[in-house]
This record gives sequence, C-alpha cells and structure tokens, in this order.
Amino acid sequence: MKRASVWILLCWLFLLSGCVKTSFPPIADSLSVIISLDVKAETVTFLNTNNGEKVARWNINEPFQGGALSPDGRMLLLYGRDLDRVYRYDLATGKPLEEWKTGSGIVSAAPSPDGRMWFFGDSVHNAVRVIGRDGKEIARLSVGRSPMTLLVNRHGMRLYAIDFQDGRAFVIDVEGRRVLHSFAVPKLALGGLVRERQGELWVGGHGSGNKVEKNIHVYSLQDGRLLRTLAAPVMPVDFAETNRGVFVLSHGSNTVYQFSPDGKKLASASVGANPFAMEAASGRLYIASYDSDEIIVVDEATMRPLARWKTGDGPLQLLIREGR
Repeated sequence: MKRASVWILLCWLFLLSGCVKTSFPPIADSLSVIISLDVKAETVTFLNTNNGEKVARWNINEPFQGGALSPDGRMLLLYGRDLDRVYRYDLATGKPLEEWKTGSGIVSAAPSPDGRMWFFGDSVHNAVRVIGRDGKEIARLSVGRSPMTLLVNRHGMRLYAIDFQDGRAFVIDVEGRRVLHSFAVPKLALGGLVRERQGELWVGGHGSGNKVEKNIHVYSLQDGRLLRTLAAPVMPVDFAETNRGVFVLSHGSNTVYQFSPDGKKLASASVGANPFAMEAASGRLYIASYDSDEIIVVDEATMRPLARWKTGDGPLQLLIREGR
C-alpha cells in the first residue's frame, strides 16, 4: 500500500511539474538593455546598451511576431497574428505573468503613456482593441483590415492607427474611445512618427512588386492633409527622433537617413542586411539587421558604425529599457 501511495504521489508531482510555467533569467531594474525580438529563433535577447554584452536570452518557443514594453519598463508583452493570447513577463523576476486571452489576429501593440491601458491592432476583427491593466477589454474600435502601426501622442489623448492593407490612417480619441476621422495614406503603409510640435504625422511604407515605396508621406495632424513627401528610398519602415533630427530606416536599400527637424536630408549610411527596426538612445542608433542576425550600432553625430552585436536568428524588432 505504501509503495502504491508513493507511486501515485510521484505521478501527481510529474503532472503538476508539467503545468509550471518556465521562468527565465531576470533582468535587473538598474540595467539598461536593448531587447531584440528574434522571430526566426523564437527567442528574446537582452544586451547591455553600453557594451553589447549579452545579459540573457529567453527561449520563448512560441511564434511571436512583435512585442512592447510597459511605460515603467517592468513588463514585456509578446504577441503574434497566429497566437490566441498575449504573453506577459516580469523582467525583474523573469517570471511569466497571467496571459491575456485576446484570440488570434494581434499584429501591433502600444501602451498608453500612463500604463493604464493597452492598445492592440487586431487583423481578425479589423479593430483597435483597448485593454485595461487587468486584461479586460474596455473598447473595440473598427478600423482597417490590418492596423499594423499604432502611434500614441505624448499626452496619450490621440492614437493613430495606420492600416497596412486598406491605405488609411485612423485618428482615435482615447478618452472618448471613438474614431474621430480617417484619411488616405499609401497602401502597404508601415511605420510612422508623430511630431506634435510640428503638427505632422510622418508615414513610412513597404510597397510591393514593382511599386515599392520610395517616399515618406508627411500629413497634417489636424486634418490629415498631405503636406509633402520626402525621398527615402527604398521602403522607409521605421523612425526615431532625437535632438539631432529625424532618423529614418529604409530596409529595402539597407540605409539609414538623417533629416533635419524641417525635413531636409542631411546624411545617410549603409547599415546591415535587410534591417527592419531601429531605436535611439544616448547618441546612438541601434539597428536590427534581420539577415545577418545582429544589431548595428551607429553614432548619431557621425553616422558611422561603432559596433556589431550578435542577436538570435531573425531580429525583427528592438526595444530599449532604460535602467533605474
């Protein structure tokens, strides 16, 4: 009888251990890290922003396609079009938090500046979904078929959802939780930058076939009117603005461009192989080179490469978490 009881206990322990969620190496709050989302390898790589030293690599083993950080830098979210939930992790402990069961179709995510709400682009329901900190849906706003670019203004009062397929940008009143208006943008638009002081929305694009996007389209934040176009061939897909101007990453030509605040092109540099993502911090640009599995570090002042840091396979997106 004792032997049978021990056997039953061991079986229960085995079953329970299979239900325990994997914890990962913690990321200290005091450490500034650049986070590489490596979609081919299904890993997340954490590198020290100062010297590129690998802090940790998390093996997620789920087909995520993107992620976002909470405004306080403590929580990492991962999502994917084919995933039926959003995965959440506490960086300081490396432990998974409660998953948000959103259903499949999530293609973008952005937090409100105060962290009270999250916005998700949903390509199944053709909507922007507003989720509270408790994971419960607050609102669902109809937009285009593939809202892949979500941009929140500095005060969190306006959300701009740029649709990849339908060629429209939607302006959303966050407090009122309603779409105010929409305006036409090029089809296959991707990436953007809200410039509130200038009253401008810069929109990038991918294009397809023999109609690849070569220009940035600059629109009025007030009424959606096209103000001008800026040449940034080919396929400008990501943006970063610092006190040295606006930097634009064009992944079709493996080029980063520097523009003055008034839109004059100042410089350019070749970077990486099929680069998709760029972040800026402390006078440096960090550029994800998808085909060479590395981050190219570029000096903002000189536009010269400073270093190459190895990531996991297929870095598609970068996030920066400043240490406290």
